[in-house]
Amino acid sequence: MCGRYVMPDDDAIGEYWAISCRLWLATVHPRFNVAPTAQVPILVRNTAAALEPKLARWGLIPPWWNKDKPPALTFNARSEDAAQKPTWRDSLKNTRCLMPARGWYEWNPNEPALDAAGREGKQPYFLFCPESPVIAFAGIWAAWKRPGAAPVLSCALLSKMAAPSISAIHPRMPAVLKPEHFSRWLDPATPPEEVQAILADARQDLAAHPVGTRVGDARNDGPELMEKVQPPRVGLFPLDGM
Repeated sequence: MCGRYVMPDDDAIGEYWAISCRLWLATVHPRFNVAPTAQVPILVRNTAAALEPKLARWGLIPPWWNKDKPPALTFNARSEDAAQKPTWRDSLKNTRCLMPARGWYEWNPNEPALDAAGREGKQPYFLFCPESPVIAFAGIWAAWKRPGAAPVLSCALLSKMAAPSISAIHPRMPAVLKPEHFSRWLDPATPPEEVQAILADARQDLAAHPVGTRVGDARNDGPELMEKVQPPRVGLFPLDGM
């Protein structure tokens, strides 16, 4: 489950998709350790069939939601069964989006790591595409409307089985779309079987490296969180005289 990712800056998004992103300046934080419920940039297809940038809450609130508190754990949708689940199915059918990213973080449960306080946990990794500094998660979005209040835009990313190159770190990953699929993914007229084919054909050219444990605290932000580190050897001590 992807619960943290790195967002490109506004200029990088604008250059990659050839659009203006001034809407986002000074409004999106953090950028290097984005956590669920944060406001994040998404790209949607407007009525003129052009790309339109929006800000959305990361954690989908379906339009039919009737409680004051948003639902929990709706930032990832399993691509294999999203079309059948009430939370996701209407958005998957009608309101798909792109979620710009540089990469994301996962924690390897089979590799221990020590935090700054010496506590043992899981080793975090940064996962990315070496050939592309900007990537796009397959996303869905919705507008939640309440009486007397402005609509709340929200989104979720679609997840799938991990590519072989990163599966040892985590069994699942965000569906990272190939650029040639962007237009059809965003088009609401794309038939369901083609939507599933696009997800199945997600990028596999992915890599990963270990990063420091500070990324575990969503209050930490900065490009240093993405930097490769040499993980400490937890539980191993040098012999006397060695």
